[in-house]
Amino acid sequence: MTAIYLDHQATTAPDPRVLEAMLPWMSRPANPHATHAFGRAAADAVETARGQIAALIGAQPDEIFLTGGATEAANIAIRTLPAGSRVLVSPIEHACVIETLAARAGELEVSGAPIGADGVLDADEFAEALDGRDVAIAMAVNNEIGTVQPMREIADACRLVGAALLTDVSQAAGRIAVDLAAWDARGAWLSSHKIYGPQGIGALVWRGDGSPAPVVTGGGQERGVRSGTVATALAVGFGAACEIALQEMIQDARHAEALADRLLTAVRAMHPDVVVNGSLEHRVPQNLSLAFPGIDADELMASLPGLAISTGSACSAGAIGISHVLTAIAPSHISESTIRIGFGRTTTADEVDEAARLIGQAVAALTSGGQRKVG
Repeated sequence: MTAIYLDHQATTAPDPRVLEAMLPWMSRPANPHATHAFGRAAADAVETARGQIAALIGAQPDEIFLTGGATEAANIAIRTLPAGSRVLVSPIEHACVIETLAARAGELEVSGAPIGADGVLDADEFAEALDGRDVAIAMAVNNEIGTVQPMREIADACRLVGAALLTDVSQAAGRIAVDLAAWDARGAWLSSHKIYGPQGIGALVWRGDGSPAPVVTGGGQERGVRSGTVATALAVGFGAACEIALQEMIQDARHAEALADRLLTAVRAMHPDVVVNGSLEHRVPQNLSLAFPGIDADELMASLPGLAISTGSACSAGAIGISHVLTAIAPSHISESTIRIGFGRTTTADEVDEAARLIGQAVAALTSGGQRKVG
C-alpha cells in the first residue's frame, strides 16, 4: 500500500527544483569559508541564499543567521534575552519555546497571554497583558491548528510599550505574507523543511542592536553566533525553497484551500458532528485540525494505515499525552479526539477524496464499536 501523505505541517518533501539547485554543490568541494576560488564561489552561493531567505520574510540579508533548524534558532533567541527580562508568551507556542523558557525559569519572569477558544490572540487583551513586560513571544501561524495571529496589532502593542517582539514564522513563511520589518520584530525563526527545502537547516533572524548569544564557539562562522562550516548545499536549497515560496505563495494557498474545502465537505456529509479546531476565518488553508467527539484519536490513527496524518505536533519525540495547544483552547473530549491534516503543493484531489473516504469509514467503524483497520 502506498500511503497518502497529509502531514505537511510536520515536514514537506523537497521541491524538485530545490534538489536541482542543490545537486551541483553536493558534488564539488564547497567550503564557503575558504579563500580560494572554490570557497569564494560557495560563499557567493550562501550569500545569495541568505538574500532569498530574507526576501521571503521582510528582513535584510545581514539579519539572517543560518542554524540547524528553527528549534535551534528559537533557543538562541530566548537564551539571548537578558536575565530579569519579563516575558509575555502565547500559550500555544511550539515546544521549543515553552521548554526553553522553562529552562530559564530562574532567570526570566514569564507569564502567559490569554487565548480565545478559536486559538487566536485578542489584540486588546494581549496589549493589556503586555503592560510591564519587556518581551513578547507570539507565533505568526500555529503548527497544530493553523490559526493566524494578528501580528500587526501585536506589533503595535509591543511598540507602544517598548517591548521586544519575538516570533516563530516556521509555519507562516510561504503561507502568509510575513514582514518582520513592518512588525518591527526583534527576532524570528524558521525552518527550511517546512517550505519544501532540505531538512537540517533553518534561520534565526535578529534585528536591531546587539548580537545573538553564541551557541557554538570555534571558528567564528555566522558572525560568531554558530561556529562550524556552513553547509553550502543546504543553504542553497533553503534559499531556492524561499524564492519558490515567494513566487508561488498565492497559488499554493488557492490549491490548499480547494483541497481543504473538498475534504471538510466530504467528511461533514458523513459525520456532521465533526469539529474544526481553531478559527475558520483566521487560519492557513494548508491545515485542518479535526475532532470527532467520542472517538479516540490514537485508535482512529491506528485504523488509518494508508494515511500519513498526525494527532498534533510531530516535533516532540515520543510525546505521550494531549497537546498543550489543544488543552489551551478545547475541552478534553475534543482534544482527545483530534487529528491534524496538512495539505501540500503536490496533494491531489484524488488523494483528498480517498482520505475523506477512509476517515469516514474509520470513524463509522469506531463509532459502532469496531476496532478493525479500514483500507
